[in-house]
Amino acid sequence: MSKIALYIRLSVEDQVKVDESESIVSQRMYLNDYLDKNAELKHLERVEYVDDGYSGTNEKRPSYQRLLEDVKSGQVKNILVKDMSRFLRDYIALGDYLENIFPFLGIRFIAINDGYDSNDEVGNGTDLDVQFKTLMYDFYSKDASVKTKTVKDTLNRQGKVQAWSPAYGYMKDPNDKHKIIIDEKVAWVVRKIFDFALDGLSTRKIAEYLNAEAIDVPSKRKLELTEMDYASRFEETDSSTWTNGAVIDILNNENYTGTYVFNMYERSIFIGRKSKARPKDEWERVYNNHEAIISIEEFEKAKALRENNSFLKGKKNTDFPWRQHSPLQGFARCPICNHILGCQKTVRKQKIKDKVFRYFRCRICKLNGISRDGSNADYVEPIVLEAIKNRYDVKVVEEAKPTDIDVAKELQDLELSKQLSYEKYKLGKITRLDFIDIKKKIDVKIQELEELNSVENESVDVPVEELTRELMDQYIESVLLEGNEVLEIKWK
Repeated sequence: MSKIALYIRLSVEDQVKVDESESIVSQRMYLNDYLDKNAELKHLERVEYVDDGYSGTNEKRPSYQRLLEDVKSGQVKNILVKDMSRFLRDYIALGDYLENIFPFLGIRFIAINDGYDSNDEVGNGTDLDVQFKTLMYDFYSKDASVKTKTVKDTLNRQGKVQAWSPAYGYMKDPNDKHKIIIDEKVAWVVRKIFDFALDGLSTRKIAEYLNAEAIDVPSKRKLELTEMDYASRFEETDSSTWTNGAVIDILNNENYTGTYVFNMYERSIFIGRKSKARPKDEWERVYNNHEAIISIEEFEKAKALRENNSFLKGKKNTDFPWRQHSPLQGFARCPICNHILGCQKTVRKQKIKDKVFRYFRCRICKLNGISRDGSNADYVEPIVLEAIKNRYDVKVVEEAKPTDIDVAKELQDLELSKQLSYEKYKLGKITRLDFIDIKKKIDVKIQELEELNSVENESVDVPVEELTRELMDQYIESVLLEGNEVLEIKWK
């Protein structure tokens, strides 16, 4: 029996709106009701493909990709969606599917709300109304992000807090969702942390005190306030322990002075794109916006005391050399608490040559007063390397030669040229044949550039003599270490 794919998508934006008409259940009922009333299609075997929480501009959706694979293998010959935006919001890619790929594969594509059925189209074209809608869907995904950002910026500058969960020590005002008030149950912990810091106590010592006193961590208080379970985020770590990192986060949070700080990240206007951190001098602030837990003077003094620490002075997060002590860093875990182990490097002065020692230790166990032996990196790294060789028969690694060509920039420019020519075609400024000719030429240039880059970056075989970060990234998920013994390796 022939199959018809029911593709259903709910984006993050739809979830925020809580629009019942866009819910997964609603879409499922809508599609099945359409089929039940269609004499031609109702007897087909129905197969669901559901992507929950994905943007229509993102083509790396699991069910979307699975649907395309089933289309290519011939398992699916019919696709039904509520509207075209559920399937894809990139109008160039969508146009390519409707005009070229689906007609070539003999796929019938139906978008109910758009009144589109590929069986009703002449040849492999699409009428002007459909072309305009695909353009508008693509524009909407960008325009919606711009408008949302503009509204949020306006509210932020009015001192209206947008975060759904405020900083530890504060809670949402039950009478005004845009205001925060002091959470007296834990605000004293924040004050205590600043008191200790002002007395010169290190963040590690502060964390040890909080653990010794069995004070609940911020995530537990957030669970109490929001009633949202974060357990799945901490499946591989002990989330009930205060760390010096958690203490540092509190000491760095200017919101405790009553100042509302926002726009710390530069958000892309494109839905689904990642944000990047802004420089601190570009952050925006609304002073005296809410009740302070500590004074501005205390905050600045605590900040100055930390900056005077010679170990941290002038360094950025990525500059710490101890982050590069071993390729096992980030993979080595404690068998007791399953937390990621830190690697400490010490140098012992010798007459001829200084001796270097690298040991993995668990800071969580130390904070909780649990004694355990460290793991010598020089002993455990060869064991892990040998395990990789035995399992995957790895004999060589590839070392790429640098290239002078900015391939990414060249490819980006070519893709932009293709997009511009497509827009000219849709607007009637050039004919379809002209667009196809331009597209073919651009595709040839893209292929030539990729081939040139491949030649210039021709790899050289180098014998595997030591464990590398590349090998760890490729083959290993985590490694449990106990002393100089590798207890378990979790493979990818």
